[in-house]
Amino acid sequence: MLENGYVKIYRSLLKWEWYDDVNTKVVFLHLLLTVSIEDSKWHGITVKRGSRVSSYPVLAKETGLSVKQLRTAISHLEATGEVARTKYPKYTVFAINNYDTFQSGAGKTAGKGQGKGRVRAGKGQQYKKIKEDKEDKESFSPPSSSSLSCTAAATEEEVKAYAAEIGAGCDASAFYRTMQEQGWQSGGKPVQNWKAVFRAWEVKDKQKRESDRQSENAEAYASFIYNE
Repeated sequence: MLENGYVKIYRSLLKWEWYDDVNTKVVFLHLLLTVSIEDSKWHGITVKRGSRVSSYPVLAKETGLSVKQLRTAISHLEATGEVARTKYPKYTVFAINNYDTFQSGAGKTAGKGQGKGRVRAGKGQQYKKIKEDKEDKESFSPPSSSSLSCTAAATEEEVKAYAAEIGAGCDASAFYRTMQEQGWQSGGKPVQNWKAVFRAWEVKDKQKRESDRQSENAEAYASFIYNE
């Protein structure tokens, strides 16, 4: 695992839709810190910059999460386009989408030149701060897969059709009404990819449905026991 160098973290990450989900945030930041910073070869495959070879059990151990929690976090990141996953028979390649978009300039040279960098920091500190603030406002948005591009808004029929296409179990009309009420915004920002937002909605709704079903089963069991 990489221990030297650095990565960029933009403050606008605070407005990211998964920022309040501790497990998902931990997994994303962990991947950001541990993916390869340059293309490399492993067991006959090319591991691209911004990717790493791993598995659910390994990532769970590294992050201190259970495998189930890790799987849920990865499904969140896949649903909204931050992470892509390529499965092989004995391992999986996890990749951060659009890694170069917000990690340009970051890399392995920091470890060797860090001392000199600290000495030079004083002279350019003010310019560096202004530049970083500008990048923070303009450069970071949670990466999304280019294959998911679509119009910002959709009709109710389009939403229902997409829900049927991916086998979603949530109420597509409820999603449409909510987005209409919010002016097709998510997290205070205009929606650029409503399909990705819908998939995230489905993930959360599925969790709620499963929780409700477990509660109903528990109540039914308790009723059976007490009425027996």
